[in-house]
Amino acid sequence: MKKNKRICILLGVSLTIFSCGEATKKADVDKKQKTKDLLAAPFKKHLKVEVGPDVIFDVFTWGRGSDSSSSVLVLRSDSLKNDFSVASTDNLDGHLEEVFNTDMDKDSNPEIVIYFARNDKYETADVLCYEFNGKNVNKITFPELTSKTQKQYRGLDKFYVKGGELYREFNLYTDEDSTKATDKKALKYFLKGNRFDLTEM
Repeated sequence: MKKNKRICILLGVSLTIFSCGEATKKADVDKKQKTKDLLAAPFKKHLKVEVGPDVIFDVFTWGRGSDSSSSVLVLRSDSLKNDFSVASTDNLDGHLEEVFNTDMDKDSNPEIVIYFARNDKYETADVLCYEFNGKNVNKITFPELTSKTQKQYRGLDKFYVKGGELYREFNLYTDEDSTKATDKKALKYFLKGNRFDLTEM
């Protein structure tokens, strides 16, 4: 009986030590993963877009100092052709929200669309667009909203890509003090001769 009791105690102690060891290993793995996910300065955020198995765009925000502003760096890698190109911006006052891959002009050259939210009271959308044709990069200016729409606009945009085309939705308000949306606007963007155009949905 005493022998069985000793065996049970030894088994219990062994299981406790084993489970503690496993917990420590898991904590070490989690710590390593978190460390791996952190970007070295001056980089702040990284989003990746895969256009194909060999063509990848890495989009970084970077800049030392304040977290409220940064610049954008777009790195294109074509591992099959060993072909690389880059695009970048000057300072942007805001934070990176999303990155999209489109082909709005159907020419098989990808456009990388970058959605930034400005540091204003409505987190107004700021959109950058670069079209890549191999090593050639073309920056395309994103159109402003009409003055009438701007008066009813309160940010909180929803951008999405469908069928290679860019869509944008946001609520409309009657005046600056209103808290309840009166309507919703949906826009579809497309490219015509290296410039943006749009239609209301």
